Amino acid sequence: MGGGAENTMSLLELLDMLEEITGRRSEIGYDDWRPSDQKVYISDISKARQELGWVPEVAPRDGVGRLVSWVEENRGVFAHK
Repeated sequence: MGGGAENTMSLLELLDMLEEITGRRSEIGYDDWRPSDQKVYISDISKARQELGWVPEVAPRDGVGRLVSWVEENRGVFAHK
């Protein structure tokens, strides 16, 4: 769902975090902006907060760490058949 404005991060911050967690750096490249590129996206979680009483409980770094662990434990899901 996202964590709202207080939990935003850039793609480069995510890549840095992934490098810290995995010890590996992704290759990145840059190109010109395309007309449909979205420069910023922040989930508006106010309705979930209001209607469900939901608030983010997992910090971004912990969530990314959990995702990395899940991917490592489930590599078969990503195997080409």
